[in-house]
Amino acid sequence: MEQYPSTGVGKDDDDIVAQVESLLVSGEEASRSGDSKTALAAFNKAISLDPSSDMAWFNRGVLLEAQQDARGARQAFQICLDVNPNHAPATANLCILLERIGDEVSAFNMALKALEFYPGHPSILDVKNRCAGSAASKSIDDMAHVEQIESFEQDDVTTVIEETGLTDVQALLDEAVHHDADENKQLDIDELRSAAQVVVATEDIQERIDVTQPVVDSIPDLPVVPIEPEIDNAIDLDGMAEEAKQLIQSGDAKGALALLKPHLKTEASKHAQSWLIAGGAMAKLDLEEHAISAIEHAQKLDPSNPKGWYNLGSLKQRQGMLEEASTCYSNALREDPSYVKAAQKWAPVAMELKDPQAYLSAATIIVAANPESPIRMELATTLIELAEGESRVLESQTGLPPTLPAGPEMANTALDLLGSGETQIHARAHTMANNHMESVKIWKGLIQTDRNNPATWRGLAKALFAAGDNTTAEKCRVKADEIEAEMANRGNAPVVEKPTVSTDIATASQPSVTESSIEDAVSREEMMSANELLSRPQVTSPEPAPNPNPEVDLAKAALEVQSNSLVQEEFRNPSSNSIANQDISWYNQGVALIEAGKYSEALSCFDRALPSFSDDDEMVIRILNGRGNAFYYLENYPACVESYHQAMLIKPEEVRGKTLYNMGTAYAEMERYQDAVKCFEQAIPRGLSKDEIKRTKDQIRRCNILIKEQKKKNR
Repeated sequence: MEQYPSTGVGKDDDDIVAQVESLLVSGEEASRSGDSKTALAAFNKAISLDPSSDMAWFNRGVLLEAQQDARGARQAFQICLDVNPNHAPATANLCILLERIGDEVSAFNMALKALEFYPGHPSILDVKNRCAGSAASKSIDDMAHVEQIESFEQDDVTTVIEETGLTDVQALLDEAVHHDADENKQLDIDELRSAAQVVVATEDIQERIDVTQPVVDSIPDLPVVPIEPEIDNAIDLDGMAEEAKQLIQSGDAKGALALLKPHLKTEASKHAQSWLIAGGAMAKLDLEEHAISAIEHAQKLDPSNPKGWYNLGSLKQRQGMLEEASTCYSNALREDPSYVKAAQKWAPVAMELKDPQAYLSAATIIVAANPESPIRMELATTLIELAEGESRVLESQTGLPPTLPAGPEMANTALDLLGSGETQIHARAHTMANNHMESVKIWKGLIQTDRNNPATWRGLAKALFAAGDNTTAEKCRVKADEIEAEMANRGNAPVVEKPTVSTDIATASQPSVTESSIEDAVSREEMMSANELLSRPQVTSPEPAPNPNPEVDLAKAALEVQSNSLVQEEFRNPSSNSIANQDISWYNQGVALIEAGKYSEALSCFDRALPSFSDDDEMVIRILNGRGNAFYYLENYPACVESYHQAMLIKPEEVRGKTLYNMGTAYAEMERYQDAVKCFEQAIPRGLSKDEIKRTKDQIRRCNILIKEQKKKNR
């Protein structure tokens, strides 16, 4: 049977197509959410705009059948099939409807047609078998009309009839039942006009149908009723999608969309590639909102397609939806970590969103693929700035630190990217990587070639402060202030970086810094800091969490802290950690007291042992960990975490997995599950046994469950 494409050409036609597509999407969304009234209004509007929209008629039929308007549903399915005889769902739904209303002859014929689309479908086979040989028939004219709304102004009806040229008042009043927007059982003139638009559209499309063929007997239709659409094996969907792709590549996006569109809601409804290419065609036609909807549907069908995520991200970025675009690019790289094109789009978006983690992920992929990429220096600089930012936060922090700083690792990565050199950025990176001697050396070299640059003096001051030589650092800072003051008096602004000129640091008023003085200062400052931390007032505990609900109240049981803690294992056998030396008897006694369950006494012993080992980092770390364990058993978890963290800061690169694990259990006891997870994750690669790693992963899983419970409670 002849198909009836929508009329009109050019841009106006494109506008109508876009409006109809938008109405179909919004109608389907409303239907899925149970708002059948809004859905029907959308489909009716689509029909008014384009009477040849098979999907609008089909969806109208589904809704009318659900509203017990069998006559209207039959008409809608019938028109859908007149417009598109290959509309598979319409055949199946009409088949079932025809049997229900008693037209078994037409139902049998429709079942035969439907089985071509759905071979072996049990519901359709049942209709075919039940209606085979039956002579019962019933035309649409013999079907009862829907009960009309009788309250309206006759003058309004007359006005609408004159405006539209309708002659069938019965059809108008039948249709008006579905346009009572305020549901007051009274039709006003706007509701009558809305109904008239659908009646006009119906008459318009029926005028183009070959009325000599009984539509019901020849071809059937379907709604979204009991039939689940399946792919028509007679259509090569992959081949069709490839053909459409080639059309787009040749510049015929409109032809590609025309090829795919009749099948998208039927045979290709679950064919991701068809929807993806249709979305590409819509994008080429500047139908971006529809393109986004199409590609989103494609990605729901096949979320593993990185190309689809990339295209969706590009469209959303163009629409200004940067956060969603960032997620799409991230998904593309999740599916294909080597997808450099996605990383190149993601990096600037992440930068604009001020999302450093996303930027680092994207930029790292770009540089790994092309070490000569211009983004290499930008990535190195960003890493250093993040490390410096973290350092400032930790310096100003008054509460408990979360876990090991990430700055040194980021700085080392930045140094790898920078390569060898003695620039300001190299010096800053060495400071953040705790390579203080190298940083001081570079800053001194810069000052020797440019002694009047306050930025280099401040850089040296910062490096010296980090190295522990506070006295010399303060002199460098004063020198920077003096230079800036002189420049201000001369009317010159301070210089951040400028070309170097030959000079000698020895000629400056600032005393020179010797390597030995820096080394002495570093060792002196490190031990001083440890003792100062130990003698500080008790760190303020974090603000107590709200009273937990019954689920969160099970935190201790869920985490199995006591039975799982590696704290117990560290001190289960005191001889394993005891050291045979008279000077450390206090430490050995503390170990023994922990084993005996006398935790306060053990804590006192560790405190007395600490001053004896000011020059022995290894022993200081042991003692601080012992204090942390004692605090843990005393259930003073904030102090426990503080003690562990002091130990970690002495030699961050040598922190053991057991210490991080124990720190995580303390955080878990405080219900700081996010921090606990960070500790557990960092513990895994640091010397844990296979069983301990398994236990750590169990703890991470339990903490993640508890994090979700906390979020539920907070909401």
